[in-house]
Parts: sequence; structure tokens; C-alpha cells
Amino acid sequence: MTAIVGILNKKAAVMAADSALTVTRGDTTRIYNNTTKIFKLSDKYPVAVMTFSSADFMGVPLNVLINMYKEREGDKDYKDLQGYVDNFIKFLDKEGCLHDKQSQHSYLRSEILTYYEKVKAFADEDIRAEAAAVKDHEITDEEANAIVKKHFREGIEAIRELIKEREKSPRFEQYSFSKFQKYAKEDLDALMELCKEEGTPEDMRDEWEKAVYEYLCSSFLYNGTGLVFVGYGTDEIYPSLIPIYVSGIFDGNFRFCYSKNENEIISNENESAIVPFAQTDVMMTVMKGMSPALREKVDEWEQEAVQQTKSKMIEAMKEAGIDEATIAKVQEIETKEINDQYSQQIQEFQQSEYINGLVDTVEAFGIEDMANMAESLIEITNLQRHITSSEESVGGPVDVAVLTRDRGFVWMKHHDWAPSGCDVDFRKKL
Repeated sequence: MTAIVGILNKKAAVMAADSALTVTRGDTTRIYNNTTKIFKLSDKYPVAVMTFSSADFMGVPLNVLINMYKEREGDKDYKDLQGYVDNFIKFLDKEGCLHDKQSQHSYLRSEILTYYEKVKAFADEDIRAEAAAVKDHEITDEEANAIVKKHFREGIEAIRELIKEREKSPRFEQYSFSKFQKYAKEDLDALMELCKEEGTPEDMRDEWEKAVYEYLCSSFLYNGTGLVFVGYGTDEIYPSLIPIYVSGIFDGNFRFCYSKNENEIISNENESAIVPFAQTDVMMTVMKGMSPALREKVDEWEQEAVQQTKSKMIEAMKEAGIDEATIAKVQEIETKEINDQYSQQIQEFQQSEYINGLVDTVEAFGIEDMANMAESLIEITNLQRHITSSEESVGGPVDVAVLTRDRGFVWMKHHDWAPSGCDVDFRKKL
């Protein structure tokens, strides 16, 4: 796992990342604290990329692909950062080493298995609950099959609802279902064999094929690698940050998606930004004054408290002999508006008391202050994992790099070596 952060203002963009790499083989998990996650994209222009989640793409290490891109495309310039992002996507789209037939089918089978496991996770709990509820007679094979089929269909629908919230992945807008069926026949056969082994209804093939196709064509990615581009286009006087999520390639089509709501374009209207990625919970706690997990529980408890208060009021009214018509009106009161107002008040307080103050401070920060802050946000995540988690998935030395329009990419800290051209004494030169 990973924790990375970008901090931007009108002066510069600072990037920080931990150096932990989690490797899982079977039941064994190892963590190595020697991985670089910040890379320069050009020796001529102030553009870089941070990576999180997987260290590979289609079996090729990301650092190898990024260095290949820098060698082949690093001399090209674009008027804005989006131009570099689009060119990198084009590079991955066309790079021959990523289009190996076996690798594409291996990726496809992995994604089909992931989808199946997610549907199964949705279905399993409900299947057990319904089976346990049937106590008056022994369940026949036909009844058991009907129960399993019903809940697997509900699992498919649950994921379908998530997919509906997203656009199609850009390369799959014209990709037909019939073409997918032809290309993925053997991979779908393997899914049917798995269904047979695990007792999943075997007469759902048509439904599975359609559902898997919808998932694979969508920009809803269960297995995605994050690429966060940071820097300046030739026409940009302030830095920008643009993340994309890449997943893999099958049938010659590159599966990826944009995340435009996470873009940060520094301007006179948006003078600074703090943007964490991957394991963001600790950094968001610092920024918002409350951990995301606690905030979720507070909202849940508030909803329960409102509902309990309403129930107690109705009980008290019944005991007091209040007429049924009045009680019925109280029962019809919708509590969602109250819950939404409560949640909105917390959000506005966090914005005014924590986020705005922090972002306003970053506007005035010098480069070294930004670098210290970025490093501290990663270090505090590392500390929290160290004292509370059995698996220290964020750890190791913290790497910090700076991008400025005039000096380009400069390391301020790097965990074990300094690439050629690196200013190791950057702090002294500020």
C-alpha cells in the first residue's frame, strides 16, 4: 500500500511519498521499504508523476514504463498538463510490450474473477441468512438453487448500480458485446467452471456474460493503479495536478478512467491545494479535524438517535391518549431532512474551522514549508500505522520532490540514491 500527497501553491508543487511496497504471495505478506513512487517525466520540462496501489502495469514495473516514456517522449512539450497526461495514455495505449496476447487474457481472467468474488461477497451473507430462516422443512436442491440464484442476481444488480454512476471507460465506448463474447469465450468458460465447482447456478451464463461485459466497459475499477501527474504546461504559470486510474489491457483496448473531480488547477481563484491519495485517512483527519471512519459512525449514530427519539415520542403520545390521527402524522415525519441538515452543519464547521485555515496557510508557504508539511503528513500516517496496525503498509523513508517552473524537478529527499542531475543540497540553495 501507499500514502502520497501533493501540495501546490502559486510558487511550486511539492510531492511526497512513503517507500513501502507490500508483496503478497499466497498467505504470506512481505513489506519492503525501498520503493520509489515519484518520477520525473521529462529532463527538459517541469512535469512529474506519482504512483500508488500497484507497482506494475500488465506485469511490467511502472518505473520501467515511466523511464521508457521519458526516453521516447520527454522532449515533447504541451501547453497544459492535460497534454502530458493524454500523451502518456497514448504511450501506454500503443506500447507493444503491454499487448502480449497471454498477458491480456491473464488480465481479463483476473478481472472476471475479481468481479465474481465481489458478486459472491454481496450474495453470501444473504444466502446464509435466508437458508437459516427456513426451519419448518429441509431445503430441497431446487429451493437452494433458487435462493442462491436470487441473491447472486441481487449482487449483480448491486454492482450494476455502482457502474451506472460512472461513464464508460474511454476506449470501450464502441466495444460491442458480441466482440467481447468472441474474444473472451475461453475466459468465460473458466468462469462457468468456477461456478460449477462452487455450486453457483450454472444456468446463469447469459447473465454473467452481460454483467461482466458491463463492468469491464465501465470506468468503475476494482483493480486500478493510480497515476498522479503534477507540473506545468508551457502556457501555465502555476502548477496543476491531474490523477488518472489505469487497470489493464484486453482485446487491444486500454482500460482506464479519469477522475476530474480530483483535478487541482492552481489559479488566482484557487491559490493552493492539499491532495492526498491512497491511504488518506490520517491526512484527512489532520485536514478535517475528524477521522473519516469516526465521521461515518457519527452520522450513523445521529440517524439512529433521531429515529429512536421519534419512536419514544410516539410511545409517549400513545400513553398520553393522544388521538390516532395526530400520532399517524408524527409517524409520517421524514427524518432524512434532519439527518442531512446535521451532516451539512458538520461539513460546514470542518470547512470553516479546519480546511479553509489550512489551505489559506499553504497559500503563503514558501517551498521549504510546503516540503516539511508534505513530509510530515506522510510521517504521521506512518506513525499511526506503526502504533495501531499489525501491517505497517505505510512506512520507510519519505521521498520529497519539488517542481517549479524555472528549475523543474528537484529532489529534496530521496531514500537511498540521488539520480543524475539531482540537487541534493536544494534546501541550502533556497
